[in-house]
Amino acid sequence: MKTMFKLFKYIYIPILCCLTLISCKDTALEDFSIKPGSATTVGSGDIAGGITKTNEQVTVPVSIKLSTPATKAFDVNLAVNQKAAADHIKSKNLGSNYIAVKAESIYLPNSAKVNFGADSTVFSLTITRTEIEKYFGKNVVIGYDITNAGKGNAIDKNNATGVIILKVNDLITESDIHFLSLINGAGMVLEAKNQVNYESSSSGLTIPVGITLASFPGSAFTVDVATRTDTIAKLISSGVLPANTVALTPEQYTITNKVQFASNAKTSSLELTVPWSVINQNLDKKLAVMVELTNSTLHVINPTKNYSILLIDSENVVEVDVTNDAVFSVSRDNTSNANENSPKLIDGNYNSKFLLGDFVDLEAKLVYTEAQKIGAYTLTSGNDAPERDPAEWVLYGSNDGTTWEALDTRRTEVFNARNETKRFNIEFPKAYKQFKLHIERTRSSSLFQMSEWRMVRIP
Repeated sequence: MKTMFKLFKYIYIPILCCLTLISCKDTALEDFSIKPGSATTVGSGDIAGGITKTNEQVTVPVSIKLSTPATKAFDVNLAVNQKAAADHIKSKNLGSNYIAVKAESIYLPNSAKVNFGADSTVFSLTITRTEIEKYFGKNVVIGYDITNAGKGNAIDKNNATGVIILKVNDLITESDIHFLSLINGAGMVLEAKNQVNYESSSSGLTIPVGITLASFPGSAFTVDVATRTDTIAKLISSGVLPANTVALTPEQYTITNKVQFASNAKTSSLELTVPWSVINQNLDKKLAVMVELTNSTLHVINPTKNYSILLIDSENVVEVDVTNDAVFSVSRDNTSNANENSPKLIDGNYNSKFLLGDFVDLEAKLVYTEAQKIGAYTLTSGNDAPERDPAEWVLYGSNDGTTWEALDTRRTEVFNARNETKRFNIEFPKAYKQFKLHIERTRSSSLFQMSEWRMVRIP
């Protein structure tokens, strides 16, 4: 009897432990009232938490609902469905304030993970910030499909497609929008005349337009640019542009069709250039072209500041070379060689040159009978020996030959090529009867040489 009791005693403890383990193993599934290995049904859910935004995207947490807790972990496959978004707008008669955004602006993960014992899961739906900003004041609609539920689980056929609606004004303010706008003449007529709204060069007239980005800068992107001439006729007939305006044709100007914004840049350069030959052929006319921003790879084009009508007043921008209208003289000449004396400096021949030995400094003077408003001048380097090039000089203006005003000062200038013409614009041009170019130093030689000096009058 004692033996049997002892045997029972030793067996009892492990059996109790075994019962305890079995009970622990089944507790979770008993609490869920489902059997191990049973399937669940998966359906779409709603926004499941706070929406976050960065400079480039908006992220929305979206839930997936299960009919019963998962008896094992599995994956749910997802896909964008903007047809469902469009159908939802139509079937609910939501109207034009609801927009099914472009599918390519939406990113979904390929799948969402459902954990063991969970009755839901959450995935992140991401929309490009540009697409959100584009519809400020409206509601954007996004559709998605649950395409597969792993481990033998089913999809709720009546709830396999989800639709998310976001009110844009709840996500961003108007000041948050990354608007791209033209800088000069945005949404209006920008007239180039009398040294205003343009820059001159030896090749032609350039109108700087420029593009600016509102809000915070971010990644690099590009902006497409187009020009239009069909609008010009309508603006003439409506009286916005003068009757003597003609539309420039594409071969009469140069402008890029794509502008690159660097990373973290707020502005980028955009300019239109018209050759002097085109302007000189139309001195009794005004020349016009419309410049328009049409598309951007990252940000939103400002609908009211995306264009500018550029108008060139030909008569009041044309430049005239008046070098040979003056009496020319120099403070010291080359008397030993007539082929390289001072008149070669203004003979209009860029292959001839003025050469001067034992150089200390030089003054070249132009005296006019009437005051000339000089807006720029050009110097052309000689055909050899770059060390003989002028390196430092001052251009002066005077009306009496006694009182001189410095108009342009240059220090450590370098001509990078032989017979290279460099243009120097005068920042604050005034009319003077006399001009004096004082060459103070050559690059490194005791010989001085220069091929040409030309003076450019502006209106």
